[in-house]
Amino acid sequence: MSTPATPPSTSPTPSAAATPSAAPDRARRRPSFSMSPRDLVDVGVFAALYIVVIFAINMLGYVNPLVMLMALLVSVVVSSVPFMLLVARTRHAGVLTLFAVLVAGLLLVLGHPPVSFALTVALAVVAEVVLWLGRYRSRAASVMACGVFSAWFAGPLLPLFYDRQGYFATPSMQAMSPDYRAAMDALFSVPVLLAFDVLAFVSGLLGGLLGLALLRKHFVKAGLAPAGPAPRP
Repeated sequence: MSTPATPPSTSPTPSAAATPSAAPDRARRRPSFSMSPRDLVDVGVFAALYIVVIFAINMLGYVNPLVMLMALLVSVVVSSVPFMLLVARTRHAGVLTLFAVLVAGLLLVLGHPPVSFALTVALAVVAEVVLWLGRYRSRAASVMACGVFSAWFAGPLLPLFYDRQGYFATPSMQAMSPDYRAAMDALFSVPVLLAFDVLAFVSGLLGGLLGLALLRKHFVKAGLAPAGPAPRP
């Protein structure tokens, strides 16, 4: 008696089973750089708001150089709120870099040194990587990205490390009184500048936490930020 033929197996091979699930997973990991018109409007609006907040607070810096340093750190914290709102509203790649180019470009036109522009854009790219690692949904990644990006506040003062004479010869410094420039030269030593660089990052983290709290309490209820999907801790 002949043995009946074994019917071909219909169960998928391990490789075939892995392929359909791996493709969507790779798609989720791949950052999307496409921006809608709403994204572009958000970038422009929040870049303008970000600069207005910084300038409004730093007007206090005309009092004396010490107040200038304190006002800079306060502006890091307050300006982090529109930063966090922008991140919550857009949630995909490229937005933060475009935002940085607009902000740093305008500040360059207003007299900031070119090294500050380069630092701001470079920090924005690093912050984009942090956001991508959190899949643009992580609260912790958003706060860390805010801290990283806020370190750009050290950029305008970088020439004091390698060209103090040139820094004090700029038109903005020459517009200040000789007493103001002398006090600034005495206060802005290398240790003070290094401490300010660290504090700018820490202030950015604090501002990110403040932004998260305001998002939950006010902006989501007002419809200015999306309520879901819930960001991962």
